[in-house]
Amino acid sequence: MIDQIQFTLTVNTGKWIIAKALSEKKEIKEAISEGRVLLFGGTTVSAISELLTGKPLRISGRISKRGTVTAYKKIVEKPHTLMIHKGHCNNIEQNSNIDNILKEFGHGDYIITGANGFDKDGNALLMSGGYGLGTRRNLLAPIYTEGGKIIITAGLEKLIPGSIRDVINNTGHNLSSWSMGSSVGVVPIIGEIFTEIEAVHTLTGNNPIAIGRGGINGAEGSTTFVLKGEKNKLDYFKKIIKWAANKDISGVRESFLECTPGVKACSRHKACCYKMSNF
Repeated sequence: MIDQIQFTLTVNTGKWIIAKALSEKKEIKEAISEGRVLLFGGTTVSAISELLTGKPLRISGRISKRGTVTAYKKIVEKPHTLMIHKGHCNNIEQNSNIDNILKEFGHGDYIITGANGFDKDGNALLMSGGYGLGTRRNLLAPIYTEGGKIIITAGLEKLIPGSIRDVINNTGHNLSSWSMGSSVGVVPIIGEIFTEIEAVHTLTGNNPIAIGRGGINGAEGSTTFVLKGEKNKLDYFKKIIKWAANKDISGVRESFLECTPGVKACSRHKACCYKMSNF
């Protein structure tokens, strides 16, 4: 029997829907058991880490209502970038042998990262409040050259007007004289964009149709969908929605504490209004 449902995914619910779908993809399961999966930390990727390993990731840079800020303290023993190799986890930031590990990347290996924005053409970017993406600056190029597949997890709230090309041409650490948080540069990333739409298709076999965006009272940035499909598959998906809607944002709890004037990051962050005034 064909049925139709309407549902609204908040930003955080969408993160868990994306995480659930990726954790159930056949290719990811095979890479977990037979190859490598490299997780670049962010709240969506942290949710994936929780489902795959039982452990959240440390959250570093973030956008909050204060702007583009970072963590109050770097908790080095908690991974921000995690490698899963044949079921074993490895904190990449504490591994001095990373170059040799990356040289072994190839067909069947996956890199899963978040993004700060993507455009209608499927281009994406990461913001960086420090030099060259910080600890990730030595990771992206080898991943592209050695042949790993990149999946870019991005909720629909990350869809930006215009093009990534225009963004790149108008951003840089040194271009803004005043910024809410660190003045950021951006790095383009190329891969498979995986939004709530791809996630719902993975879980149900059908494509949802977005019929509205936004909301209030905690639904800011949300997307409302309609979805047609077989009733038993929709009933299964309704259970996933309920599960995801009751999940907290993923990440190491201590890392959600934001930077304040005088922390170590102030030395490398530029144009930040919080260290220059009482804004």
